[in-house]
Amino acid sequence: MATAVALLAGIGIGAAPASAAGNYGEKIFSIGDQSFQATDSNGHFTAQVTYVSGGRPFRENPVAFSFVISPYLKSIATSNMNCTAWQQKNGASTGASDNHPSIGPGYVWHWTFPQYNSIGANMMASGNCTFRVDVAGRTGTANVTFVFRYVVGDGGGDAVTKSDGKALTSKVAIR
Repeated sequence: MATAVALLAGIGIGAAPASAAGNYGEKIFSIGDQSFQATDSNGHFTAQVTYVSGGRPFRENPVAFSFVISPYLKSIATSNMNCTAWQQKNGASTGASDNHPSIGPGYVWHWTFPQYNSIGANMMASGNCTFRVDVAGRTGTANVTFVFRYVVGDGGGDAVTKSDGKALTSKVAIR
């Protein structure tokens, strides 16, 4: 929280966009380790894979996610949030997305990308939430973004070598 507090106090609302980033790492899921969670100054993020084998159309190892903004960002929010997430596979959009156009700042936003999560593919979930803020009488718009890179591994083998080593990060920009 100190990063976001220092950022917001230092940049002044209405100034050029600024950002604060936290590094949550990355995740290579396995049958024995199917979930991930991390918290930084901007919020709390979770991800969980459900391994699926055959028989269920349109579902390939669905990965469920959640994100909730930090208590500090919630305290300066003056509007509902507009939140959107996208999915990429091996660097290209899968076309999967999730959009919530008006959710409260305390809402635990959750969504699932039910397909395209094949074993060993380099996956990425990214997104953002925008909302109005008031910091000591100065108003603006916050844009909280995140990126999460993951591999649905098979619990062994070379899934680790398929990861590109980039980390999950989130950042906030106030305009």
